[in-house]
Amino acid sequence: MTGGLCDVPGGSHDGQPRPYPCGWRCTTHAPQARPTTTPTTTISPAVAAAAQRQTHSGPRQVTSALFVDCGDGRETKHGDRAGQIRYTGQPRARYECLACGWQSETITGPTAIRRFLDHIRAAHKAACPAAPSEGAQAA
Repeated sequence: MTGGLCDVPGGSHDGQPRPYPCGWRCTTHAPQARPTTTPTTTISPAVAAAAQRQTHSGPRQVTSALFVDCGDGRETKHGDRAGQIRYTGQPRARYECLACGWQSETITGPTAIRRFLDHIRAAHKAACPAAPSEGAQAA
């Protein structure tokens, strides 16, 4: 090992040179640690208002369950059908209300499931005999 002189030519040197991966450096020319920055997170007013609406007093209770099986499918990569999914096991979904015990039939197929998911919770909530008439509902 050689040492004694800073590898940076010219300029003022300070302190005893030490070995670094970039070569021998004095205190003035030694690599400096990057300053640590704390990431700042800003929450939009709409998100903050939604979070505040979702806070409830007391414990939350699960009132329904949605079961979704995405199925087994492979996407076509080439040709005129590129981007389409060929299913070997169709996707399926089922909704269950834990308050009244009602279960939907099992829905199969990607398009049928999309339509089912868009309305099932609100449709059953309107007809559920065990649904509370007022108060907050679990999302």
